[in-house]
Amino acid sequence: MRFPPFPTLWAAVGLSNLADGINVAAAPLLAATLTTDPAAIAGLLVAQRAPWLLSMVSGAFVDRLDRRRILQVTTGVRALVLGLLALVIALGAASIPLLYVVFVVLGLCETLVDNASAALVPTLVPTTGLEKANGRIQTTFVVANEFAGPPVGGFLLAIALALPFAAGALGLVASMVVLLFLPRVPREVPAHRTSLWADIRDGGRWYWHNRVVRGLSFLSGVGNAMTGASYGLLVVVADRHLHLSPRGYGVLLAVGAVGAVVGGLVADRVARLVPPGVLIAGTCVISAAAVAGLGFVTNPAAAAALLALDGFVVLILGVSIVSTRQRVVPSEMLGRVNAVYFTVALGGLAVGGLGGGFLARLWLPTPFVVGAVVMLLTTVALLPTIGKLARVIDKGAVVE
Repeated sequence: MRFPPFPTLWAAVGLSNLADGINVAAAPLLAATLTTDPAAIAGLLVAQRAPWLLSMVSGAFVDRLDRRRILQVTTGVRALVLGLLALVIALGAASIPLLYVVFVVLGLCETLVDNASAALVPTLVPTTGLEKANGRIQTTFVVANEFAGPPVGGFLLAIALALPFAAGALGLVASMVVLLFLPRVPREVPAHRTSLWADIRDGGRWYWHNRVVRGLSFLSGVGNAMTGASYGLLVVVADRHLHLSPRGYGVLLAVGAVGAVVGGLVADRVARLVPPGVLIAGTCVISAAAVAGLGFVTNPAAAAALLALDGFVVLILGVSIVSTRQRVVPSEMLGRVNAVYFTVALGGLAVGGLGGGFLARLWLPTPFVVGAVVMLLTTVALLPTIGKLARVIDKGAVVE
């Protein structure tokens, strides 16, 4: 039985993200039943993110091996690990060190899954359909990780501590089954196999010498730093400026996520109407203005509108950058270049989150304003590079 290639990948990604969303909510709640140490609980996120420091190694494997097989195997490993964790929890033998081990393994698998799925998209859809395909995937990520997954995870944990992890394992099993129907994409095999280190070095060199790809990477990193510096303090803004209850804060975040969902759904239509350089520069400016406004807003409705606007343009921006990268980067390099992007993105979030906390000690709006100003200055500095996008995309070639 044959299924359409991209819808098959999309369904598998959706099931996998739903499992992730369930676990994201359940894991810290479970940890809170095992320890009262806030640092130990926060360490779960560190354990899951730390493997991304090895993302260039994962990217090299994605470029060397069958990407479909990588998805199948790593999804199966994640399902097995979560299933075993659910069993250990049911037996009353869970511990914080065990959770760290589990989340390191899950994080390692995610570096391969996220990279391989992104590298597969341009081989499954025509180049004119990249924005639509990427918009669907990013919208699915938001829905699964911010709307559906966390409430389900919290609800299941209230019934039994092991239940959300068992449900996550079943979701990943379902994803793995769907991936079995994903057709194999033929790839050219290099005449001479180089070492893994040589592959990593070549990928890094290609990235660094490509002004357009490197510039968009810096833009993404600064955008993530702005997000890390501001969104990590939204709960403080909601309390001090908006006087919202915890339930009101949750509604505020949900409205922002709705904006992101709408942005993902219309990203392909916007891309058809607006030139790529104008689209990327314009969404950066709008996002910076929305973030700066969040530092001063005192009306909950206005805050919700700014969050929705930011989510809307950021999803469109993300879809545009991902699609551009998939068009420009040669398929045999895509895994390694994606890995650099993921590293820069996570580095931006970490730097922004840390810096935002210190700046907020001076004055709460400071990180919002500083983040927005840095984003605007970076956009202006990269305007010559962004201006090359139309020519680069038309040629589908590398610009040195």
